[in-house]
Amino acid sequence: MFETLLQFFDLNTVIWLFPIIFIFHDLEEIITIESSMSTYKYSSQKPPFVELTLKMREKLGSTAAQLSVSATWILLIISFTTLMTAHFSLNGRGFLLYTAILNLFILQASMHIVQSIFFKGYTPGIITALFLLIPYCLIAYYSLFERGLIDLHFIFASIPVSLLMIPIFLVGNLLGRYFIH
Repeated sequence: MFETLLQFFDLNTVIWLFPIIFIFHDLEEIITIESSMSTYKYSSQKPPFVELTLKMREKLGSTAAQLSVSATWILLIISFTTLMTAHFSLNGRGFLLYTAILNLFILQASMHIVQSIFFKGYTPGIITALFLLIPYCLIAYYSLFERGLIDLHFIFASIPVSLLMIPIFLVGNLLGRYFIH
């Protein structure tokens, strides 16, 4: 199946799809965050996981405007990463940061799935996580593996970088809360 898809996507195309996929995913979250928060916020009985998720969302910014600021911050980082990856990929190098962020995309998509299970319904971002984010990540990983640019050791080596990226991405949430009250 992936071989068929790779006929349509060369590595450069896959790399440049990175910010586009992110934009579509975050647009779904931005458009639906406020209505979703109000739906679950006032439900009578909430499991502890749901309660914790709602509290975290409140702390990180739960308005569309706050989420937009955060998404812009992350988009800047992803765009820079895409530019650098596309540039250095010509030499067969420069995939560490790209792979680290791909790891975070898979983690985020997994969190959307877990949240939807616990919330027993729609959560912002689940549709694009299932139909854009996960397929994109699988195609990207496969493209890199198939061309011998990464291997399993490289994936494990990129995990600490992924962990370092989390607080950098969370700066966007702080900016959203700072600029949008």
